[in-house]
Amino acid sequence: MIYLFLVLAAVVAYFLGSINFARIFQWHLNKKDITAEGSHNPGTMNVLRTRGFGEAMLTLAFEALKVGGPALACWFAFGSNPDYQRFADLAYFISAASGIFGHCFPIYYGFKGGKGVACTFGMFLFNPHFWWVSLVGFAICFVLFMFIQYGFIISFIFIIGMAIYGTCFFSLLVTNPLNIGVIVILWVNALLVVFLHRGNIKRFLAGQENKVNFREKVFGKLKKHKQDDGAANVNDDSKSDDRNNDVLENKNPQKSGKNVAKSEKVKNVAAENVNGAAKTARKTKKTGKTENETKR
Repeated sequence: MIYLFLVLAAVVAYFLGSINFARIFQWHLNKKDITAEGSHNPGTMNVLRTRGFGEAMLTLAFEALKVGGPALACWFAFGSNPDYQRFADLAYFISAASGIFGHCFPIYYGFKGGKGVACTFGMFLFNPHFWWVSLVGFAICFVLFMFIQYGFIISFIFIIGMAIYGTCFFSLLVTNPLNIGVIVILWVNALLVVFLHRGNIKRFLAGQENKVNFREKVFGKLKKHKQDDGAANVNDDSKSDDRNNDVLENKNPQKSGKNVAKSEKVKNVAAENVNGAAKTARKTKKTGKTENETKR
């Protein structure tokens, strides 16, 4: 009966893992097919390349959840039964590995899926033994990604590092014959992920692999937001100044009217002076003509 439950858990996890959130989110958010953009891979890394850091993190979260959630449910289901308790860890990793396999070879999309990195992160993140180690590893890889601009290398560092830690944990700290099966699952999964990245490895060795520019993806967007906020503040300040000037004018209509009247008076006085000067010049000309005629 226990083996029937393990098979059932694996089948359910496979169908849940076949749901591809990279495809779903890109279609609903952008009306685009992620397999027609970038590397054409329906995974988190391609979302990061083509759509940016925010949508990539959203995809990562749901891809991790679809694998880790059902696996954690299996761990509790088997661990709560004293007769099946020793199968809890094995059931967890069977469920998680089946979900990853479903992601890589989904029945809903003609068995053409992602490469399993985000799902493998979920396998370790939701495990009661590994959750804190996976967060530390994620933080380390996050920093390394700033300097090593090749996503598949960062993925290998995380997955192989976690497989080594898991091997040490289940071979030295937890004594259970079934843990041999857990260790086998960890390394089969790691080899599967490496195999699915064989194209990246070939392009890297040929010097043709594209960099991700992770720092620009993360901090470039933050810088852009700051610039947009600064421009918005400048526009708001100019608008507020205009409003303040309008308010002052509305509050002091008499002063503004007096100023206009004064300016008009000044203009009139200047015009009168000009007219007076012109008349004086004409009189002077006439007087000069008269004197000339008298002399003649």
